[in-house]
Amino acid sequence: MGRFHDLYKKTYNLSEEKDREYFDCVKDYYYTDEFQSLKSHIQHGSVSLIQHIKSVSYISYRLSKRLGFDFYRTARGALLHDLFYYDWHDPDPSHRLHGYYHPGFALKNARELSRKNNLELTELEENIIYRHMFPLTVIPPKYKEAILVCLVDKYVATKEIIICSSGKRSTKFFSEVEGEK
Repeated sequence: MGRFHDLYKKTYNLSEEKDREYFDCVKDYYYTDEFQSLKSHIQHGSVSLIQHIKSVSYISYRLSKRLGFDFYRTARGALLHDLFYYDWHDPDPSHRLHGYYHPGFALKNARELSRKNNLELTELEENIIYRHMFPLTVIPPKYKEAILVCLVDKYVATKEIIICSSGKRSTKFFSEVEGEK
């Protein structure tokens, strides 16, 4: 299917042992109760919010390393890009414009989580979080790492929608992922 597809599949079976360098980048946030609570929300199709975020973060991390970008900050910013604590599928009127507003919610939550854990977000990480929905939101990302995360987020969301749109395709994909554990 291709290298990007294989990389995407790998994100379903990340291992703290085999992928130690990645987890060293994100551990300050990844293991918090707030971040782990994202397991209970669905992002696209049947894919959880935490899985979506891990996919975007890990793929962005790997591409950043390959391109000579700041892979540490890219992995962390990408891990926080969708840090919102609600199910945007609920028919709550406040979720109507989720695509436009959630980058601001994610940035606010990332700042609060950082303060709570005595961490500091860099301008690069904040730009990754706040600008990842371009071109839906009109101001583009400022940094090459933020542009990369924006593009990876679109790729991952598209994969999730395509995979989950067909019961047959979804069953095949998830059985392959399970078989690779």
